[in-house]
Amino acid sequence: MSGYRAEIEASAGPARLGRVGGGALLLVRVRLFNGPDAVERGTDLPDVFCDLDPRQARTLASRLLAAADDAERQTLNADYRETRR
Repeated sequence: MSGYRAEIEASAGPARLGRVGGGALLLVRVRLFNGPDAVERGTDLPDVFCDLDPRQARTLASRLLAAADDAERQTLNADYRETRR
């Protein structure tokens, strides 16, 4: 399902992945959703879920952190250029 979601959260579980030899690996659930004012804004779409194993969740987290650092750097550079004009 596509569409804009305004909020994101991540939590351990509830999904699990069976392991060879028994037991289960707890997965990280990433949920994209719209906040409580979504109906008023006309963006009331169903939640979107993705369950990741811990390795995949760490990879996503490091890529998000790198993107955030890059966005911050670009913003600071643009602000600096604006003040130099």
